[in-house]
Amino acid sequence: MNPTLRKWLKVFAVSLVSLVIIAFVSFQIFFRLAVPSYSGSLDVPGLKQLVEVRTDDHGIPHILARNDDDLFFAQGYITARERMFQMDLTRLAGRGELCTLFGEKTLETDRYFKTLGFYRAALDEYKNLTPPTRLAVDAYTRGVNAYLATTKRLPREYFILGGRPAEWKAADCLVGALLMSYRLSAPRQTKAILQRIYEHAGAETLNKLLPWVPASAPVVSGERNRVSSALRFRAPEARPARRLEGASGDPYCPVLMRQRASNWMIFSGSRTATGKAVFTGSPDLEAVIPSLFYLVHLKGGSYDVIGGSIAGLPGVHAIGFNGRAAWSITVGNGDNVDFFVEKPNPSNPDQYLTENGYRNFTVIHDSIKIKVKGGFREEKLTIRVSRHGPVISAVMKAFPANCTMLWPGLMGHDGSLNGLLTLNRARTFAQFRSSLGMVRGASIHIGYADVDGNIGYQYMSTLPVRRGGENPIAMPGEKGAHDWIGFVPYERHPYDYNPKKGYLASFNQMPAVANHYGTAFFLFERSFRFDEMVNAKERFTVDEIRAMQNDTGSYVAKRFVPLIAAACAKDASLAPHAKRLAAWDRFVSIESGEATLFNAFITKLIANTFADELGDAIIDEFYRDLQVSIPVQWLIRYLEEPDNAFWDNIKTKDVRETRDDMIVKSMKDAVAQVAGRFGNNEKKWAWGRVHKMLIKHPLGEVLPFLNLGPYVYAGDDFTIHAGWWDRYNPFKMKSGAAIRLVVDMADLSTMTVMSPPGQSGHYLSPYYGDLAETWAKGGQVSAHYTSAEKLGKVLKLVPSKQ
Repeated sequence: MNPTLRKWLKVFAVSLVSLVIIAFVSFQIFFRLAVPSYSGSLDVPGLKQLVEVRTDDHGIPHILARNDDDLFFAQGYITARERMFQMDLTRLAGRGELCTLFGEKTLETDRYFKTLGFYRAALDEYKNLTPPTRLAVDAYTRGVNAYLATTKRLPREYFILGGRPAEWKAADCLVGALLMSYRLSAPRQTKAILQRIYEHAGAETLNKLLPWVPASAPVVSGERNRVSSALRFRAPEARPARRLEGASGDPYCPVLMRQRASNWMIFSGSRTATGKAVFTGSPDLEAVIPSLFYLVHLKGGSYDVIGGSIAGLPGVHAIGFNGRAAWSITVGNGDNVDFFVEKPNPSNPDQYLTENGYRNFTVIHDSIKIKVKGGFREEKLTIRVSRHGPVISAVMKAFPANCTMLWPGLMGHDGSLNGLLTLNRARTFAQFRSSLGMVRGASIHIGYADVDGNIGYQYMSTLPVRRGGENPIAMPGEKGAHDWIGFVPYERHPYDYNPKKGYLASFNQMPAVANHYGTAFFLFERSFRFDEMVNAKERFTVDEIRAMQNDTGSYVAKRFVPLIAAACAKDASLAPHAKRLAAWDRFVSIESGEATLFNAFITKLIANTFADELGDAIIDEFYRDLQVSIPVQWLIRYLEEPDNAFWDNIKTKDVRETRDDMIVKSMKDAVAQVAGRFGNNEKKWAWGRVHKMLIKHPLGEVLPFLNLGPYVYAGDDFTIHAGWWDRYNPFKMKSGAAIRLVVDMADLSTMTVMSPPGQSGHYLSPYYGDLAETWAKGGQVSAHYTSAEKLGKVLKLVPSKQ
């Protein structure tokens, strides 16, 4: 080789290696600069007394303060250090200001939240706070702002996007609470789909698909239904009003549910090996980066509480333990959302018709600030509000023109933070119930157990009393015939305390038999599976109860597999697969290829059975927000009617199909799908090879290195250990256990928690994704509730002398 060429190649190679090293080091420095320290001391302006923050090996902070004010100030400060970008996204969403950071991409979302008025409600809610709640909100707000005022390095996302967080306001805490309540109200989503079914297929078909309760379905408390029951409604005389011109009918909603497989299981001492109560909770949501919940222990003043806090809100929220009592939520599915179609005055669009003549809309003029190249532009927004709430047709396009939405959370006095912070201090079951009576917007079951051995639960949902019966679709608003005339008193909401059976468990099923839940699609299959386990023996160890959280037995498979085996036995191409399913233990384990085939089958059966009546677009909508449990409920409802009209494909004019015909067709489609994707080697069909969760960062589409995984995960949509998957991208997992807690009241030192993927929102933090693998395997970590003072990493927050 030419010596000169060799010299230049060597120079190039050295330069290239140097550039790579410089780029790597710069990358590391750029992201690591924002990672906070967990020991030493910091001067913090605004504190009254010294606060210690002891952090465990997984980044869980134990905040030890001497008074309530410093406790919540420190919580705001410490949470902001780890989660400021997440907190900012939540409050920007609630304010309708995401466009200030992301530009045109989030314009539809900002229109949605501005129109519904979450931040207007949050500003009003501040006036309704009790003194202890106001103290917590104000202190938390000052703590967040102390972080913003003193930090030298904001989260790297701001550098990437070219933005900065604004000063934190008290209403920013409250809008986060409202958003969570709204997320826990299922009808806002399901009624959009029912509206489309009504318009496409008519009232008769819709009535056959409204909520149904099977005979002997497990309820949380009380006697079960002896016979099945179904909701019916009387359709309005007028045909549905037309949508706005250009509206697609897509029921757009930027706040997805994705948590309809939560559970809690609570055992009294009469059913445990220790003779003391054991509590487990597992709210389910989509695992994201950072996780929705920030695990924290708050100790000082009036509080000694540990659990999952929502970043941006003071206290502990969906799941926790306060030294006396533990609690956890599941989605209650109660119907507390209605839609009404108003009749505007043809001569004055700012008026609408009522039974007493025309009334003025409340007209709100607002604007959306949108980031553009070189600055910002503004879009004007006119919002009209009737007695039935804001007109939402432009942002919820499944509904007719001039359609309004009524939800208690936006009617004033939502009470979420008042209730939750009072719950943080509750010492008895009576105080527990009283605290929940303050809350209006959410619909949840919330379980309870205490150190004295008591167990209980409360169903909480502000259920309206409707003048004209149930409103599963948008109803005419002009005569008041379908209006709310009050609410079911809180005292009539189901609850239980120390039941004789010795346990309570919620899996999103009906809390107790009653007729005031409205258009509520309760879920029952996981509760049937729990019945099998809880009736298998009299007493359970803590480890056995903890294992129940990871149970992957499928009661849905138990229903369908015998029918598959019978229907497919005579088809030569399907008989081997049917035989294999018949021999399956029906656990959706990572080793199971049968689980993959069955999941493909049940999905194909939904489409093959209902797409002809409802249309492909509606079936797709059930898949979009993981609402697949509703059409599966329809399948189960008509399973014992093999000649029911739904099994017939109305597009095949000369043939009338039966249930077994649909089963055979769906099995053929499922085998073709699975074999087409993974080949004929059935070992490659194993659920663990195909069902994985990629945990995504908000900027992960553009910067995929910020994402984590994918992680192998057992379970599916209908198992207690739930792993909901994306029907658009089979069989990629979308949602599972978001946070877990197990408390053995006989030994609080054994308490365990889990909230994936990690505590920190800072990429390259040791706590960014350290819990993900443990979570995917169904594990938990020590809560250190009783040993917080012994943890070695100590950060002292010192009142600033300034």
